[in-house]
Amino acid sequence: MATIVIHKDSGKYYVLIGTGYSFYKDSLSSFFGGVLLPTEEKGESMSAAISDEHGVISWVQTSELEVVEINGVKIVEILRPFLSDDLSYAQLDDSEKEKCPACEKVVSVLDEECPGCGLRLMD
Repeated sequence: MATIVIHKDSGKYYVLIGTGYSFYKDSLSSFFGGVLLPTEEKGESMSAAISDEHGVISWVQTSELEVVEINGVKIVEILRPFLSDDLSYAQLDDSEKEKCPACEKVVSVLDEECPGCGLRLMD
């Protein structure tokens, strides 16, 4: 199973290899209190291992990635049966969107009828 992701900043496509999740806590001596009143930092890190077309593996924050497709099927097509109309249409590419001629609601090119007014759509 291949999961294709896009790096949001660079626009480059990668294969998702796996994900990781970690917590961290760090204590540093404070300027005034030294080790008696340390400055603490803590948080979590969500990262993913990705591979480019040359097989080079990199780790990036998951917030920098967006899933495009799984096994050659666009993510919006996989999730379409489970999403409300507004959410699924928001995830469609511009080439997959049209407006209903009757009510002007955004419809998918795959829709047989308008989810807004029920107008039968033709190919």
